[in-house]
Amino acid sequence: LKDKYKNIINTEIPKYVLNQLNDAISEDNDIIIVDRSLFDRLIWADRLYQKKGFTKEEYDDYKKTYIPLIKKLINIIIATYTDPITSLKRDYKANLSLEERHFLNVKNIEEYNNSLNNVNEVVKNEKMNVNIIDTTDRSQTDISIEIANKILDDIRNKYINELKKIYKL
Repeated sequence: LKDKYKNIINTEIPKYVLNQLNDAISEDNDIIIVDRSLFDRLIWADRLYQKKGFTKEEYDDYKKTYIPLIKKLINIIIATYTDPITSLKRDYKANLSLEERHFLNVKNIEEYNNSLNNVNEVVKNEKMNVNIIDTTDRSQTDISIEIANKILDDIRNKYINELKKIYKL
């Protein structure tokens, strides 16, 4: 896989994620909640670019392909992050494990958080509905309520705008 990593990150995983998303959309649900969708793939592509795994041209092509799809298919994006130490503490607590993680470590969490910030800057210019939430000193309940409120506000605004169009308000 080492030799094929860039191809897997750049094409195979995003295609699989896109197919899953299109399948869910085709079922005509009012709400589809997706974890780690195309926006997450964009973060990982940025991380690969920052580590010199993508050239600037490859990364720009990736963004040209996937940002329009994200804008078209996803109404609201909610991404959470925390500092590396809090992340590691939560992981150990959630998994009742104390063995050292090979991938989940301070360096990788910092790289991910930096790429999340980079991607957030890119999509700000794209006028996408992105909400980045720092969960560091907050309870899961508070975070869940904030996320639910953001989703409900988005749905409310969508329906209000549809009614305005229908009734020419």
